Amino acid sequence: MSRTLFENALVITADDRNTIYRSGWLLVEEDRIASLGEGRFEGDRTGITVVDAAGHALLPGIVDAHTHVAGSLFKGLLEDDPNGFYGFALPMEGQLTREDVYRLSLLGAWECMQAGITTVNEIYHYSLQVAQALDEIGIRAVVSQNIVDVDIGALRYNDYTRDAAKGESFLEENIRLIETYHGKDNGRITCRVGPHATDTVSMELAKKCVEVGQRYQVGFHTHVAQSRREVAQLKSSYGLTPVEYLRETGLLGDHLMAAHCIYVTPSDIRLLAESGTHLLHCTEGLGRDADFPPTREMFDAGVDIVLGTDWLTMDPWANMRFGIALNRQHGVDHATASALGMLRRSTIQPARALGLGDRIGSLEPNKQADLLLLDLTGPNLTPMFHDPVVTIVYNACRGDVTDVMVDGRFTVRHRRLQTMDAAEILHQGQKVAMEVYGRHLAALH
Repeated sequence: MSRTLFENALVITADDRNTIYRSGWLLVEEDRIASLGEGRFEGDRTGITVVDAAGHALLPGIVDAHTHVAGSLFKGLLEDDPNGFYGFALPMEGQLTREDVYRLSLLGAWECMQAGITTVNEIYHYSLQVAQALDEIGIRAVVSQNIVDVDIGALRYNDYTRDAAKGESFLEENIRLIETYHGKDNGRITCRVGPHATDTVSMELAKKCVEVGQRYQVGFHTHVAQSRREVAQLKSSYGLTPVEYLRETGLLGDHLMAAHCIYVTPSDIRLLAESGTHLLHCTEGLGRDADFPPTREMFDAGVDIVLGTDWLTMDPWANMRFGIALNRQHGVDHATASALGMLRRSTIQPARALGLGDRIGSLEPNKQADLLLLDLTGPNLTPMFHDPVVTIVYNACRGDVTDVMVDGRFTVRHRRLQTMDAAEILHQGQKVAMEVYGRHLAALH
């Protein structure tokens, strides 16, 4: 039996009591946390690999509630373009091949792991290749297939012509994903059903998605009310808001991970809260676009809000800080939009939303050993006073993460990827991105 002992660490557990061990230890046996505590580990050290974590904080791995890991493809292409999403990104996605998505998913997953993300809730095209990449690199993942029955490239022209055969094909891909990967590696890879968004999936197809989810006993992942055109499309097609569409199709509920929910009404907010639907709040990405949901009203209503990074830049530490600043800008009180609150919304709360709270999200005995080590010795984290969580959330950077463990296995050690060739991932990611970009530019002319 493999055993790893972390000692001399500042252990931040994110358990229900927010327990912190100032000079703590944590013992991993095989894939699980066996025990942890303050002071010196007094147990048998025979056969144990000891990690001296002096000068480091030991935290639960970040659970990223909404990602498109291959979406790092668009880094630097969209941020200053007000029509970048519909006018550039969606058409360019039409140039992607399965091999492209595999290579780009490795790149995005390495970016996630480098920052201390140990779990991603992922939805994108060619989900079998996404799952393959996430499985091989060693991250924990919940994977869904982007299901649409429109030509997403034609959305730049506001063309929502339905193609039932396209929708059925994507739904079948999601079924193959579930049958191939759900529960793989002792549950490190699980799957959901991924109707892309309320405007890109007809009500008929959405209901079929619900039937598949019920058949396989899995949840759902989608985008909701992320643009004004989405709201207008739902109103003209069905006379419904996007959240009402969720209710009518059977998607609404605690089985649903719903990204964004920017353009919602007071009655929509009540529906989200009463149904237990989980809002995936991507603060840095939304902040760049100056799009933000009415979070004060959502918090007041009791909507479950957890953090995701989305795409372009998967940085959970910047995401937490954006969350604090932008929520306060929108009237959320300091106690709710706090360092501790954002850390919990990046660890234990998204784990619970995904139905994984009994396995990951906090450092507690018998949970899976998904964790990170954060270097505290840099000037950005010095001095450290009585509340280390505040210091870390407001000042830590992705470069401070030195080690990452998933399921009891080091995936990052001394800032180096352990599971694959990082240099080759970067090389192939750059190469593929330039090829896709080139094909897209050629298609425009």
